[in-house]
Parts: sequence; structure tokens; C-alpha cells
Amino acid sequence: MKEIKRLAIVINAHKPNAESLAQTLRTAAESLGVTVKHTLEYPIKQDFLKGQDACCVLGGDGTLLGVVPESIAHQVPVFGVNQGKLGFLATFTADEVMTRLERLLKGNYTIVKRSVIRCRTVDGQKALALNDAVIKSRSISRLISLQVFSDNEWVTEYFCDGLIFSTPTGSTAYNLSAGGPIVTPGAGIMTMTPICPHTLTNRSVVFAHDTVLRVDSKGNETEPHFSLDGIHHFDGTGIFPLELSIEYQSLSLLQPQDYSYYRVLRQKLKW
Repeated sequence: MKEIKRLAIVINAHKPNAESLAQTLRTAAESLGVTVKHTLEYPIKQDFLKGQDACCVLGGDGTLLGVVPESIAHQVPVFGVNQGKLGFLATFTADEVMTRLERLLKGNYTIVKRSVIRCRTVDGQKALALNDAVIKSRSISRLISLQVFSDNEWVTEYFCDGLIFSTPTGSTAYNLSAGGPIVTPGAGIMTMTPICPHTLTNRSVVFAHDTVLRVDSKGNETEPHFSLDGIHHFDGTGIFPLELSIEYQSLSLLQPQDYSYYRVLRQKLKW
């Protein structure tokens, strides 16, 4: 892999010691001839990653999710230093990143590709999600009625608390909590998992990577709440029908050469 000469650092200042760690990383990187820029904002501003060789995120998976659109737009690989809780994406610890920093900057790393979901409303609004797209009723006390079509073929109608559309990366997030399957990152699929469906036989459905899903509301009796990676998007019932598919561009995650997804599962899920 190529050497990292321009490094962007995204800092979640709400995490203990994140700013001090950022300064330590910056000093160490600059001593090796690397140009460093940083920000305390996330989601990051447009074009913040333009021209960068890599982006280091100090926080947790939530902080890393805030850089996904810009990382994809400029094809800048991202690596996270976990200062949150589980940290499936931000897999480095603070000690590990300091120990490995020089080797990483010199190109001793691997790049893995993670697929993202592209969402498009009927009026042409677009957004991306690395983990999941979730449709729920805005009122927590009401169910929502949704119809799902796969490549224009009717799948079924759901009467439920909501639907989760997940990438393999997001399979260990909300999807897992709702009873959905764990999916290995390289699998070219998208998973749909109902949240507390009225019909108990409704279970997760797995779709191929080139499937185009269409979701429509059965009526306007409830206003939907639509979120991507936990961030609210697209107000009102006018978003339907909503189209979901796998984006043609993927996210590049920078990982150590000895990274093991199954080791992460064992550690994070206490297997």
C-alpha cells in the first residue's frame, strides 16, 4: 500500500482524552514528515477530505459514520480509534494506534471495501448509509404499514414498528438487536429485518447486491420517521415510494494487516 503523506484527523471532543490523543498523533505524524489537518466537527464539512491520503477518526463507530459520505466522495480510506463502547468499525485502541502509527504511515496496512446503501426519495433526494436505513412511525405508540417490492415484484406488506435495511457492516448494529442475522462484511447482500412485526412469521429477508427495493406507505395515517445510520433524513409522507439499493461506490476501511473480523466478533460479542 502507498505511504500516507496527508492525514486528516476527525475528533469527537466528547470522548475523554480524544483531543490530547489527537495532539499526540499529530506530533508523531508530523515528525515523520506527514501533513496533518484536524476537525472537531462531524459529520465533517464538504471537501474536508479532498486531497487527503487517509482519515483517522477518534471517537467510536458513531463518529466514523459521520465521515462516510465524504470518504466515499473523495475515495479516502478511513481508520478509527475506538474511544466509545463496542467499536466494530473503530477497531484500533489508543495504545495500538500509537504503537502501529509509523508502520501505518509507511504503508503497512490493508484496505477492505464495505458496501453502503443508497436511498432515493420519489422527489430525487439522495443519501447514503454504511450501517442501515430505518423506517419507523414518528409516533412511538403506533405501528406503521409498509409495502415492499423487489425489482418491481411485490414481496409483502408489513404492519410493524418499522423496517431495518442493513448492509453486512450494519448487521451487527440495529439489525442484530432486532433479531437479524450477522453477515460477514464481504457478502454482497442487503438484509431487511422487521421490527416487532404484527405477523410473527415475518423474519429477515436477504437480497442480492444488485437488487433494487422499493418501499411504499400503505396510507397516510402515520407520518414516517426515516433515518440513515441513526441520523434523521427526509421528512413527511411525500418521500414515498422510497428506493433502496447498494451504491456502486464503496467505503474504504484501512485496517492492520493482521485484522480478523471473527476475532472482533469474539471480543465484542463476548463469545
